[in-house]
Amino acid sequence: MKYGLFCLMILFCAASCTEAIEKPKDVLPEEKMSEIIADFAINEQSYSIGTNINTENATRFILKKYNIKGQTFTDSYRYYMTKPETMQDILSDAQAIIKSKDPKAEAFINKKMKENSGNFPEQAR
Repeated sequence: MKYGLFCLMILFCAASCTEAIEKPKDVLPEEKMSEIIADFAINEQSYSIGTNINTENATRFILKKYNIKGQTFTDSYRYYMTKPETMQDILSDAQAIIKSKDPKAEAFINKKMKENSGNFPEQAR
């Protein structure tokens, strides 16, 4: 009985050391994820300006621009979401990309963060 319990504990310990989601074979590099997320964020803002924009076509355009499939992006995003520190770095880099493309964005982002300082999830700070 003790031997069986011991084996079960060893098996449980070994299983708990695995990752929550297996790393996809074609996971996107962190830098590319940052660029894509930045493009999606910029694209998202264009919807608020013009309501006649086809969001599906815009998404396809971004994915085609980076020569990736939607499933590859989704799998990579899920994988990085299980790694909070890495995802925080990706989002920070994406924010820096947005700020570099539009200098006015930095003032807007800082203003919104001050207005909603307690309402942001940790990865958005």
